[in-house]
Amino acid sequence: MNKRDEYHEASYVTKPSFDPEIIAKQDENYPKISIVMPSYNQGQFIERSILTVLNQNYPNTELIIIDGGSEDETVDILKKYDDYISYWISEPDEGQSDALNKGFAQGTGDIYGWLNADDLYLDGTFQVAVDELVNSDYQVCMGDYLNIDTDDNILSYNYAFDFNVNHFIYEGFHCNAQSMFWTKELHSKFGSFDIDLHRTMDYDMILQFGLIAGNSAFKRIEKPLGAFRRHEQQKTQGGVGQSVVRKEHQRIAQKHDIRKYRYPYKLLYYFYRLRRAFWYTKRGGVSYMLKKIKL
Repeated sequence: MNKRDEYHEASYVTKPSFDPEIIAKQDENYPKISIVMPSYNQGQFIERSILTVLNQNYPNTELIIIDGGSEDETVDILKKYDDYISYWISEPDEGQSDALNKGFAQGTGDIYGWLNADDLYLDGTFQVAVDELVNSDYQVCMGDYLNIDTDDNILSYNYAFDFNVNHFIYEGFHCNAQSMFWTKELHSKFGSFDIDLHRTMDYDMILQFGLIAGNSAFKRIEKPLGAFRRHEQQKTQGGVGQSVVRKEHQRIAQKHDIRKYRYPYKLLYYFYRLRRAFWYTKRGGVSYMLKKIKL
C-alpha cells in the first residue's frame, strides 16, 4: 500500500472535538465566520455538529440554527447551547432551502459556511478558511472531506480537485458544501436558495458560485475540512430520492439555460469523466481511482 492509499484510508485523521469546555471567547477584531445549520429531527447528531463549530477555537464565530419544528430532542439541545448560539428558531418551514434562506438572512459575517445538523467540521477548519479568503482574490475555499458513519467512524476519504464549472455542469460534483467556505460578497451575488429544490440546493449554489465568480475564484485545500455523515435516515437515500434528484437537476439546467441533456453537449460528460479519473489518480493513486470511478 503506497502513502496515498494510506492517506485515503484516513486512519490518521483526528476526530473532531466534542468538549464544550474549550469553547473560545469572542474577539471582534478577527474576521467573523457565520455558519448556518439547517435542522430537522437530527437530535441524534446535532449536538456533535454544534460542538464542532463551537470547538474550532476561533474567536469570532456566529452560529445560526434554523430548525424546521423538530419533534425529537433537538430543541432541548438548542436550549442547552443557547448562550453560544447567535440565533436559533424552531418552526415549520418549506424545507431545507427555506431554512437556509432564513439562516443566511441572519448572517453578519465576512465568511459564510453551511453545515448540516448531522455533519461535522474538522478541527482548525475555520482558521484555514480565514487564511485563504481574507485579503486574497479567492472567494471560495474548499477542501477534501470524509464520509463517516453514525458513530463518527471514518468510512472513506474523498479528494477534492481543482474546480471547473463546466465539469460541474456536465459530469457532476467534485467538492462538498460541508467542506467549503465563501465570502459574504459572493453570497450576496448568489442571492437565495430555490425553495422548490429539496435535494440539490447545494449543487445549485456551487454551480452559481462558479457561473458568477469563475474557476479562478476557487481555492482548493489539500486537507479535509468537513465530514459528511452516511446514515439510513438521509433524505437522498433510496430510489425515490434519486428520482427527485434527477428531476431537480433538470430544473436547474433549464433555469440556467444549460444544455447538458441535449446532443452534442451530452457527450461532454465522457470528457469530464476522464478528467475526474485523472484527478483521482493524481491525488489518490491508481487504486483509489479504480475504487471510485467506472469509465
